[in-house]
Amino acid sequence: MSTPLRLAIAGLLALAAATPASPESLSERRAAKDKTETVEVEVACGKLDKENCAVVIPEINAKTVAQNVRLKPLASKGSVESVDGLCDGDVQVAVVQADVLAARSARPDCAGKVVALGRPLYPYEGFMVVRADQRESKFGDMVAGLASGTVLRVAAGGSGSGGDLTLRNILASAPDWKQLVDISPDGSETALNKLRDRQLDAFFVMDGPQSPLLQDVRDTVDPKTKQRVFKFVDLRPGDKLLAIPFNGRSLYATVTLESGWFSAIKSISTPAVIAVRDDFYQKYPDVTAKIRQGGEDALPAIAAKAGARPDWAKDFERR
Repeated sequence: MSTPLRLAIAGLLALAAATPASPESLSERRAAKDKTETVEVEVACGKLDKENCAVVIPEINAKTVAQNVRLKPLASKGSVESVDGLCDGDVQVAVVQADVLAARSARPDCAGKVVALGRPLYPYEGFMVVRADQRESKFGDMVAGLASGTVLRVAAGGSGSGGDLTLRNILASAPDWKQLVDISPDGSETALNKLRDRQLDAFFVMDGPQSPLLQDVRDTVDPKTKQRVFKFVDLRPGDKLLAIPFNGRSLYATVTLESGWFSAIKSISTPAVIAVRDDFYQKYPDVTAKIRQGGEDALPAIAAKAGARPDWAKDFERR
């Protein structure tokens, strides 16, 4: 073979090696065209074993990963710390209590910086936990029955938790209670131990209907008597709280925690929502649109895994 012919063949082989193989089908061609690097977005979501991190984020990821958007859970002390992180620019997206978002985003240092994204996800419910031998079945009766010169000692999870903010909102709407309730910063484990030992009178927590913490509260029994150690008392919101609007809905609603033949324990509820910094929303509209749509597509699965009724959102419709 002549030298020029060998060089020509070598050149053709080199060109063939450098040319990408053609897609074998139209589907492969379209997939190659659309393929982009996955965008990972950190989401502040409270404790990693709670619904926001353990249910909401995986269910949304099930809808968005195929569209190259993946949410990464970032632990926080609770909704207050998560929204503070949004306001200060330490995180771009969070899953939080709606009442915490409403309160914090109304302050001058956060006004206009954070918005709610999409529809509510599932209901946070307020659980006022007391000892099972507590005579009263309503929180208001516990306050009214205080001896002169005493206060009701209530733990609410600390300053980073949504429960602390919700309880303060409840007390602000009931001036007669506010001066008679002393709020302790204890978290759930410490609070329940103190409650059992009578160092506290109650523990308030905002949580999903079937959270592991509440199951533990329901299942804790005295080893001798085999009776429940704790119970819930009624803490339904007043008209003043129920009238507060939020994104075309009510910020608070009344929810039934437990019901019997002749009575029911009712309490306060506020929805979980996705919150996003407005500058992130404006800069990355495609990403936020996928997160919003993923959240809405995942609503039935989120509600089911959080233990909520399928029609729970109707509780927050304006009346």
